[in-house]
Amino acid sequence: MIYLILAILFSTGVFVAMRLFERFKLDNHQALMWNYVFAAGTGFLLCHNFPTLPQLTAEPWFGLSLITGFWFIFTYLLMTASTQRSGVTVTSLSSKLSVVLPTLAGVMLFNERLNFMAILGIVLALLALVLVVGGKKETSKTNKTNWLLPILIFFGTGTGDILMKLTEQQNQADDMSFMIAFIYFIALLFGILIVAYDLLRGRSKWQWKSAVGGIGLGIINYFSTFCVYHAMRCFDNVVLFPVYNIGVVSCTALAGWLLFKEKLTWKNYLGLAIAIIAVILITSKP
Repeated sequence: MIYLILAILFSTGVFVAMRLFERFKLDNHQALMWNYVFAAGTGFLLCHNFPTLPQLTAEPWFGLSLITGFWFIFTYLLMTASTQRSGVTVTSLSSKLSVVLPTLAGVMLFNERLNFMAILGIVLALLALVLVVGGKKETSKTNKTNWLLPILIFFGTGTGDILMKLTEQQNQADDMSFMIAFIYFIALLFGILIVAYDLLRGRSKWQWKSAVGGIGLGIINYFSTFCVYHAMRCFDNVVLFPVYNIGVVSCTALAGWLLFKEKLTWKNYLGLAIAIIAVILITSKP
């Protein structure tokens, strides 16, 4: 349970840090690249054993980690584009509702079981997510919603969660620090290419302050992923992902209210109340 709680808190910290990027006008792509630098660096510093290249490529999780690393940054780019074209609310909601996919994967691929109370809890969780995220006023200047990107985010985010579960299953070691650091290292390689492309095309100018922002985000991001991976060994998908998503959305909403003076509507408060009930139902035993 401690890993799940920490995963929720660290993931909330990621959203808070990214909100601060906007306040200090950091370049998103450069900050993201530096985030991967420090996320990978933190992981490698915590590693006890470093495999040789032949040992690394022979690991059963090696191929999946390459895909997962790419998927991390690919999903982020989708979310950035969707936020600009479809708005913050639609983007956030589509990413959080993707919890349906790893939950279904838990039942269909990993032979996990759902009791009636858990099913009811998951339905309430989806309702809570809609109320907490969808209850906020849209801040985008976009007049017409582009639904293609939110749909891609729905499947992309859900697929990313499933990939994390698959890599965790392929890694039987007690210490997963190297695997997590390696995944972030792969994401970093793609991040470098994106920043280089932006600079060469004149789309952005180099910002050292983005590196400073990336330090905090990278360290928090690493421990968020670290705790999620370890929570996977304690909970089934059908419990972990609904509770984790509800926790992150609820804590992020509260953080926005406390730190950024964001106003919560009656729908948000109702969603938070339903979220508590959903967590109790999902974690109840048959």
